Amino acid sequence: MQDPRSESPAAGTGPLPEVLVLGTGGTIAGVAPAADTATGAGYTAGVLGVEQLLVSAPGVHQHARLEFTQVCNIDSKDARPALWLDLARAVRDWRARAGTAGCVITHGSDTLEETAYALDCLLEPGSPVVLTASMLPAAALSADGPRNLFDAVRVAGDPAAAGRGVLCVAHGRVHAARDLSKQHPARIDAFGSGERGPLGFIDAGGLRFTREQPGAAQRPLAAPEASAEDARWPRVEMVCSHAGADGELVRALLAASAAGTLRPPLHALVVLGTGHGTVHQDLQAALDQAAAAGVRVQVVPRTGPCEGGEFDGLNAAKVRVRLLLEGLGAAQ
Repeated sequence: MQDPRSESPAAGTGPLPEVLVLGTGGTIAGVAPAADTATGAGYTAGVLGVEQLLVSAPGVHQHARLEFTQVCNIDSKDARPALWLDLARAVRDWRARAGTAGCVITHGSDTLEETAYALDCLLEPGSPVVLTASMLPAAALSADGPRNLFDAVRVAGDPAAAGRGVLCVAHGRVHAARDLSKQHPARIDAFGSGERGPLGFIDAGGLRFTREQPGAAQRPLAAPEASAEDARWPRVEMVCSHAGADGELVRALLAASAAGTLRPPLHALVVLGTGHGTVHQDLQAALDQAAAAGVRVQVVPRTGPCEGGEFDGLNAAKVRVRLLLEGLGAAQ
């Protein structure tokens, strides 16, 4: 659908860029009970539609000709991998249209980094794809969603953002999907890019990039042909090494997988290791059994992202995303 207000003249000259806004729900679309509207306490995520979100961001139509589609309206803690394929297909279809500039995806904060990285793996680094979220629901005092959405549309319509892979915009910062993580459960400025820092900034002065993203021009994983409903996802589980980790959880997974009661069977394990990626000796024994049974075992530090190797810069959640996408279609 097209927003009729996108016909308003731009704050400048030249035609407005065409930007698609895909809504998926989240806190940015959340609503609190009447008694808690100001604080946002007790809100329900994924209530407002994407058209309502665009209304809440005054002036956004002066920066782009907007079309919008509601892909889903959920709390992002309940997101499933099928959503990644739905979004990737919607972006590809949009890019196939002549004259389009970019795409914005409104999303919940809890799994924003997983969806962003999955799309970064699935899409060519062409016209901008920008995810945004909020930490406060729509009607809360000083709600951050309208400004984040406003900034995301500006970034998506800016040619300087093209070819940089999937981006995430929040609180005036532009992050690479590969680097972004939610680093605080409740703080308004909850997102960061670790030691690498953001790629750039968006403010009243416009968009400016302060560093390049290593690997942004790499080709994505092969795009799956199956629909989101028909895709066969592998089972990739996460386990944690800690004091007293005895490996029984891993052995239980292996036993259920071998017996056929775990469907799909176990494909890979992402292990959150202590320190730089060390694993308790008892858990390691169980992981050796898993590897011998053909299960891929990938250890990552529970203290932060991987350093070096094929998963350089990825945290545990994104390593799991990568293994899921690599194994897509292999599940029985």
